[in-house]
Amino acid sequence: MDIIIFIFLCYQNYIRAKRIGQNPTKWVFFTLGALFLGMTLGTLFVYALLYKKPLLTIDDYNAFVVFCTQPYRMLLIYGIGFGGYLWIRTRLEKLMQLAAKQSDEEDETA
Repeated sequence: MDIIIFIFLCYQNYIRAKRIGQNPTKWVFFTLGALFLGMTLGTLFVYALLYKKPLLTIDDYNAFVVFCTQPYRMLLIYGIGFGGYLWIRTRLEKLMQLAAKQSDEEDETA
């Protein structure tokens, strides 16, 4: 399921980058990096603030299963990861606005 969501989000940014004349492949990699970085930071955040037991115990597997079965924790991780996508999307939209302003200025001078 994660792969499908990642592909969809990368495709959305691919289209945006192609529309403004940027290198779309570069922005796909930026999107993937932001998604993974956001999910990593989300995992660290959840572990640091919401996990009350020591991380390295004899029952590490059981602790991981308990951690993953509580849906609000996983939703928080995905939400923070989605924030990475939104950050890249915002950067692309700013580039789109700059490109539109430049084209408008060129039309006015012509």
